[in-house]
Order: sequence, then structure tokens, then C-alpha cells
Amino acid sequence: MLKYTSAILALLFTTAATAAEITPYGTINYKWSHDENTSGVASDKLGDNGSKIGISITEESLEGSSIGAFAKLEVGVDTDDDASNTFDSRLAYVGLSSDMGNVSVGRQSHPYTDNVATTASVFEVYGGSASHSYGTRSSNSLAYSNTIGSISIDALTIVDGASGQDGIDAYEWSASTEILGSTVSGGFADDVANDISYYGVGATTDVGPLSVASSYTIKDAATDLSAYEVAATYKLLTVGYGDLEGTGNYTTVGVSKTLTKGLTVFAETQQADLDTGVDTTSWSIGSKFSF
Repeated sequence: MLKYTSAILALLFTTAATAAEITPYGTINYKWSHDENTSGVASDKLGDNGSKIGISITEESLEGSSIGAFAKLEVGVDTDDDASNTFDSRLAYVGLSSDMGNVSVGRQSHPYTDNVATTASVFEVYGGSASHSYGTRSSNSLAYSNTIGSISIDALTIVDGASGQDGIDAYEWSASTEILGSTVSGGFADDVANDISYYGVGATTDVGPLSVASSYTIKDAATDLSAYEVAATYKLLTVGYGDLEGTGNYTTVGVSKTLTKGLTVFAETQQADLDTGVDTTSWSIGSKFSF
């Protein structure tokens, strides 16, 4: 009986695989960190640094049709098992692709955050402290993406009903293109329910062996607050600086080395000069295996 069951499962999997392309992926990321809090008190911890696992699925259009399908399921993995959920939902969406662009629904990442606000967030542990964005990933979302000429357009809207907002709770968009050898992105995000807006620009460029990434973002609330970040990478070394208006500035230095196709080791340190008058210094070392 077991032999027949195994044969049937193998047949079903083979049939599904021929109908759609399924690509598994993941990252096991672990670090030892030595961080100071805003009171200047330091603590050490060995812990997970954002491990994840997922599958990406694409299905080609049928003959005579221009409509294809795609989906993604991604969960964060608590490798230390120190929380209530070993697996935490990161992404879970399904969509249609066509000549008119891609449309998807589910739990998805924010295009303004991905393409503008986190342009200079290139470190494994630190960096990314001087940037304004609405969110990273959200459920109850509808997304659209398309490429028109040399411009890539991404948009997202959220309708979750949690705030009691009538209609759309939040929306955002970004547009990216190549200008004089640099990738430049601009975008806007509107937290409709809380009447807060975000907008900014980001850019990446290569100058010989040097890669430079930067972002400038503004949070438009009762008081406008600006932030900027820049990070430069030369071979193994990356140096970053960011200033968050009303909070402080951050200097980050990191080195990383790829040892095998999937394994990278890294070491980073960050010094924060806070407007409260307290300076903090933190460092981390770790390794990341991706497949």
C-alpha cells in the first residue's frame, strides 16, 4: 500500500511541477551582537538575524492567452524557538501577469520602502536607521507593477478595515529608471487613516570599483521630519552615514566575505550620536547561508 501511495504522490507532484515552476529559497542568518541601549548599558546576545524560507511559483500563460500566474509564500523562521510562533508570515500573495502589467493580492512588501526608503540599507544588522517609510510588509493589500519604456512603476494599496477607515487605509507608489548610469527611484506613501505622508528619492551608482547608494526621505505629519542615508561599498568594506532629523546621526562600518556560493560571514559596528546627548556603540559578527 505504501508503495502505491508513494507512486501516486510522486505522480501528482510531477504533474504540478510541469504545470508551474516552483523555486524554493531561504536564508539562515545568525549573529552575535553587543549592543548599547539609550542609557549606555551594553548587553551581548547570540541570536537569529532574520532567517526565512519560501517558495516562488510562476505559471506560463496558456496558448493563445497573454495571462500568466504567479505566487509567493515566505515565512520568517525563529531558529531560536524563543517566541510563540516558530514560523511568522512575511509574504503570501497570488497574482496575474499580462501585457498590461502584474496585479496581485495578499500580504506583500511596500514598493516605496523597497525602492526608495531602504536604498542605502545595505548592511546585515545595522544601517537603515535614518529613513522614513510607512511599513515593510502588509496584509490586505492590492499591488500593481509594470514597465513602460525605461520606467518601472510599482504601486500598493491597503484596505484592512482595522482603523475603521472608509475605503483605502493607505497607498503608495514608486517609479524607477536609469539616468546617466545610475538607478534612480522616487516615490510617495500616504497613511490615509492617520493623515501622514512620506515621500523621497533614492539612487545607486557605480563609480569604478566603488558602489554608492543613498536616500532622502521626508515624513509629513504635524511636523515635517527629513532623513538621509548614504552607503559606499569597496570590495569587502562598506561605510555608511545617516541623519534622522530630531533623533540623531549614525555611522556604520561593515566588512563581509563570501566564502562559498551560499555562505557569507560579516562583521559590523555602528555608533549613534543621539540628540538626547547619549552616544551608543554597537557591534555584531555573524554568518548567513542563502539558497
